[in-house]
Amino acid sequence: MTGYRTRPKADEDLIDGARWIRADNPQAARRFLDAAFDAFDRLAEFPESGPPARFKNRKLAAIRFCVLPPPFNRWLVFYRLQGGEVEIIRVVYGTQNWRGNSDAFFI
Repeated sequence: MTGYRTRPKADEDLIDGARWIRADNPQAARRFLDAAFDAFDRLAEFPESGPPARFKNRKLAAIRFCVLPPPFNRWLVFYRLQGGEVEIIRVVYGTQNWRGNSDAFFI
């Protein structure tokens, strides 16, 4: 099992996502964070389980993604293997335009 670490932008994504969910349902916000951290643990154990994200920019070729489990299955976790561990790059709601300007979104 490898470990994982989150980038500052992924930490911001988690905080913003939990804040957005908490506005309607405080308990669901906690479950969202639990689901995200459980997914991070699974990715650390099985880092190649997520498919490649397929970007045009070759700098982004190593980025993979996974979908959080229901009821948070509209949230995507983008990550890559970096220095023997999983680096969590972003945690985004699926309707965000992450493909439109992927260079700015992921670099």
